[in-house]
Amino acid sequence: MKNAPFLPKEKLKKMRIAKGYKQTPFAEKVAMDQSQYSRRETGKVPISDNEWERFAKVLQVNKEEIYDIELRVTNIVNNADNKDNPINAFEITIKAPNNLFDDLNKKIDFLITRFDQTRP
Repeated sequence: MKNAPFLPKEKLKKMRIAKGYKQTPFAEKVAMDQSQYSRRETGKVPISDNEWERFAKVLQVNKEEIYDIELRVTNIVNNADNKDNPINAFEITIKAPNNLFDDLNKKIDFLITRFDQTRP
Protein backbone atom coordinates (compact mmCIF):
# COMPACT_ATOMS: atom_id res chain seq x y z
CA MET A 1 0.00 0.00 0.00
CA LYS A 2 1.23 3.48 -0.80
CA ASN A 3 1.90 5.52 2.34
CA ALA A 4 -1.10 7.56 3.38
CA PRO A 5 -0.68 11.31 3.72
CA PHE A 6 0.04 13.14 6.92
CA LEU A 7 -2.81 14.93 8.64
CA PRO A 8 -3.71 18.43 7.40
CA LYS A 9 -2.30 21.24 9.53
CA GLU A 10 -5.51 22.93 10.65
CA LYS A 11 -3.92 25.09 13.37
CA LEU A 12 -1.36 26.42 10.92
CA LYS A 13 -4.00 27.15 8.29
CA LYS A 14 -6.32 28.91 10.77
CA MET A 15 -3.47 31.09 12.08
CA ARG A 16 -2.27 31.95 8.56
CA ILE A 17 -5.78 33.05 7.62
CA ALA A 18 -6.28 34.91 10.92
CA LYS A 19 -3.08 36.85 10.26
CA GLY A 20 -4.42 37.83 6.82
CA TYR A 21 -2.15 35.74 4.63
CA LYS A 22 -3.17 33.95 1.45
CA GLN A 23 -1.00 30.93 0.64
CA THR A 24 1.17 32.58 -2.03
CA PRO A 25 2.30 35.63 -0.02
CA PHE A 26 2.85 33.47 3.05
CA ALA A 27 4.86 30.93 1.08
CA GLU A 28 7.06 33.71 -0.27
CA LYS A 29 7.69 34.96 3.30
CA VAL A 30 8.85 31.49 4.36
CA ALA A 31 11.05 31.05 1.27
CA MET A 32 9.10 28.44 -0.68
CA ASP A 33 6.70 28.48 -3.58
CA GLN A 34 2.95 28.19 -3.09
CA SER A 35 2.74 24.55 -4.21
CA GLN A 36 5.48 23.51 -1.76
CA TYR A 37 3.69 25.30 1.08
CA SER A 38 0.28 23.90 0.08
CA ARG A 39 1.59 20.32 0.20
CA ARG A 40 2.76 20.92 3.76
CA GLU A 41 -0.42 22.62 4.95
CA THR A 42 -2.66 19.96 3.41
CA GLY A 43 -0.59 17.13 4.88
CA LYS A 44 0.79 15.71 1.66
CA VAL A 45 4.38 16.10 2.93
CA PRO A 46 5.74 16.48 6.47
CA ILE A 47 6.85 19.80 7.92
CA SER A 48 10.39 19.87 9.30
CA ASP A 49 11.25 21.46 12.66
CA ASN A 50 13.07 24.23 10.81
CA GLU A 51 9.98 24.95 8.72
CA TRP A 52 7.73 25.03 11.80
CA GLU A 53 10.12 27.63 13.28
CA ARG A 54 10.03 29.73 10.08
CA PHE A 55 6.24 29.59 9.93
CA ALA A 56 5.94 30.67 13.57
CA LYS A 57 8.40 33.53 13.09
CA VAL A 58 6.53 34.94 10.08
CA LEU A 59 3.18 34.57 11.88
CA GLN A 60 4.72 36.13 15.02
CA VAL A 61 3.50 33.33 17.28
CA ASN A 62 5.04 30.56 19.35
CA LYS A 63 5.56 27.34 17.43
CA GLU A 64 3.23 25.52 19.85
CA GLU A 65 0.33 27.72 18.71
CA ILE A 66 0.51 26.34 15.16
CA TYR A 67 2.19 22.95 15.58
CA ASP A 68 0.21 19.81 14.77
CA ILE A 69 1.47 16.30 15.38
CA GLU A 70 2.97 14.54 12.36
CA LEU A 71 0.74 11.48 12.54
CA ARG A 72 0.84 9.10 9.60
CA VAL A 73 -0.73 5.77 8.77
CA THR A 74 1.98 3.78 7.02
CA ASN A 75 0.47 0.35 6.54
CA ILE A 76 -2.99 -1.18 6.51
CA VAL A 77 -3.46 -4.92 6.21
CA ASN A 78 -6.88 -6.52 5.78
CA ASN A 79 -6.87 -9.77 7.75
CA ALA A 80 -10.22 -10.88 6.30
CA ASP A 81 -8.40 -12.91 3.65
CA ASN A 82 -6.19 -14.66 6.22
CA LYS A 83 -7.71 -18.12 6.74
CA ASP A 84 -5.58 -18.66 9.86
CA ASN A 85 -7.11 -15.61 11.53
CA PRO A 86 -10.74 -16.16 12.57
CA ILE A 87 -11.22 -12.45 13.29
CA ASN A 88 -12.13 -10.15 10.42
CA ALA A 89 -9.98 -7.16 11.35
CA PHE A 90 -7.51 -4.63 10.06
CA GLU A 91 -3.95 -4.16 11.22
CA ILE A 92 -2.86 -0.53 11.08
CA THR A 93 0.66 0.78 11.53
CA ILE A 94 0.93 4.41 12.65
CA LYS A 95 4.04 6.56 12.91
CA ALA A 96 3.58 9.17 15.62
CA PRO A 97 5.47 10.68 18.55
CA ASN A 98 5.69 8.46 21.65
CA ASN A 99 3.89 11.03 23.79
CA LEU A 100 0.78 10.57 21.65
CA PHE A 101 0.70 6.87 22.44
CA ASP A 102 1.45 7.51 26.13
CA ASP A 103 -1.64 9.69 26.30
CA LEU A 104 -3.76 7.15 24.41
CA ASN A 105 -2.57 4.35 26.72
CA LYS A 106 -3.57 6.38 29.78
CA LYS A 107 -7.04 6.92 28.32
CA ILE A 108 -7.40 3.25 27.44
CA ASP A 109 -6.33 2.24 30.97
CA PHE A 110 -8.89 4.66 32.40
CA LEU A 111 -11.65 3.20 30.21
CA ILE A 112 -10.72 -0.37 31.14
CA THR A 113 -10.80 0.55 34.84
CA ARG A 114 -14.20 2.20 34.45
CA PHE A 115 -15.52 -0.79 32.52
CA ASP A 116 -14.22 -3.22 35.14
CA GLN A 117 -15.91 -1.18 37.90
CA THR A 118 -19.29 -1.49 36.18
CA ARG A 119 -19.12 -5.26 35.81
CA PRO A 120 -20.84 -7.32 38.54
